[in-house]
Amino acid sequence: MTMTQRAWSIGVVAMLAAIGPASAVMAQSPSPTLTPTPAASRQQTPPPGRGGRPGGAGRANLPPVGPNMTPAQLQNWIDTYAFIEAQKQLKLTDDQYPNFVARLRKLQDLRRRHQGERRRLLNELSGLLQPSEGVQEEAILTHVKALDDLNQRLGGEVRQAYQDLDAVLTPWQRGRFRMFEEQLERQKVDMLSKIKAAGGGASK
Repeated sequence: MTMTQRAWSIGVVAMLAAIGPASAVMAQSPSPTLTPTPAASRQQTPPPGRGGRPGGAGRANLPPVGPNMTPAQLQNWIDTYAFIEAQKQLKLTDDQYPNFVARLRKLQDLRRRHQGERRRLLNELSGLLQPSEGVQEEAILTHVKALDDLNQRLGGEVRQAYQDLDAVLTPWQRGRFRMFEEQLERQKVDMLSKIKAAGGGASK
C-alpha cells in the first residue's frame, strides 16, 4: 500500500469511528473493506462498452437496520460508506481517489448544511402559523422568501459542486456516479421505512 492509500484509509476509518451510536447496528453485518483497491485489480473488470457487463456494478451492501439507528445516523453512515464503495463502483485510480474524496465530502457538507438551514426555517415557520393573538404576516413572508432563496442558492451551489467532482472523473465514471447515488438513495428510503417501523424514526 502506498503512503497515499494508507493516509486515505486512515481518514475513512476515522470517519467511520466517529459514527459511534450506529456501531451496534453496523456490527450486525461484515465491515466494508477500508483499504483502497490497487489500480491493477480494479482494471480486471472493465466498464460497460469495453467488454464489461451491462449495467455496471451491483447494489451497494449497506448494513441492516436496527431499532437503535436513527435517520441522522443512517445518513452519516451512508455518506461515509459512499467514500469506500465509490472506489469500487467507479473504478477510481489511485491518483483520482484523494481528489474524489475531497470533492464528494464538499458536496455532502453542502447538502447537510442546506438541510439544516431548511429544517430551521420550516420549524420557525411552523411556529408562526400556529393560532395566536394575531397572524404575523410580515414574519411569515420573510420566512417564505428565505426558503425560496435557500432553494435557489442550493441549486446553484450543488451544480457547481457536481462540476468540480466531474472534473476528476471520466465520462463513464460521471454516469456511474449518478447511478451509484440513485442506488444509495433508494436503499436509504427503504431503510428509513424500516427504522420507522422499528420505532427509531422519532429521533432526527
